[in-house]
Amino acid sequence: MTARHQQVADDLRRLILSGALPVDSRLPPETQLATRYRVSTPTLREALELLRAEGLVEKFQGRGNYVRRPPRRLIYPGPGDGLHVIVSAADIKAPPELAARLRARPNSPTTEYVCLSHRDDSPQSLAHLYVPRRAAHADPPPTCSSPWGDDLLTAAGVTVDSSNDQVTARFPTAAEAQSLRIPTRTPVLAVERTFTTHDGRVAAYALLVLPGDRAEIAFISRNDKKAEA
Repeated sequence: MTARHQQVADDLRRLILSGALPVDSRLPPETQLATRYRVSTPTLREALELLRAEGLVEKFQGRGNYVRRPPRRLIYPGPGDGLHVIVSAADIKAPPELAARLRARPNSPTTEYVCLSHRDDSPQSLAHLYVPRRAAHADPPPTCSSPWGDDLLTAAGVTVDSSNDQVTARFPTAAEAQSLRIPTRTPVLAVERTFTTHDGRVAAYALLVLPGDRAEIAFISRNDKKAEA
């Protein structure tokens, strides 16, 4: 049996997506909504929390809950059509945890690239790309076309044979929430990508953060069979 807060969320979602509750309109006070749906205020707030996580409702302190425009979906991996990527770079010394991921010594010289992609004026993804200085043969330009920063490796002369992704759903850090302009209670998809060379050495490590209210991940598998002679 569907939980009561999910039933409330389903009905409010239907009203939002149908236009019955227009974008930018203010929802009735929580006490009124709780009375309308015959639920307790905590149950009503659970329903609103679901809608906030989906990017359909936003709460402003002292003003109430407002309907948001459903965010355009961002598919990973994808070409990033319509995205503008801003890149910043800094030379750092790899702290122990990062050094372990790069299979390098602590404090090893490393270049950090921060790629923040936008669609119009809305941040869509945040990527931190770490490249050991020993692996780079050139300084790549501070621009890229990929929201994930992959083409920065090519520009730096880093040869990559394969990559491995690990996906985690979590809440954003305060810095991530600020960069992506999302509430700290909006879940994100964190993709850790490790780039390796043909001989198994780690060429780079990236942390990609995608807002859960506007992103989806597609898993693609291929089954290549050689034709029998």
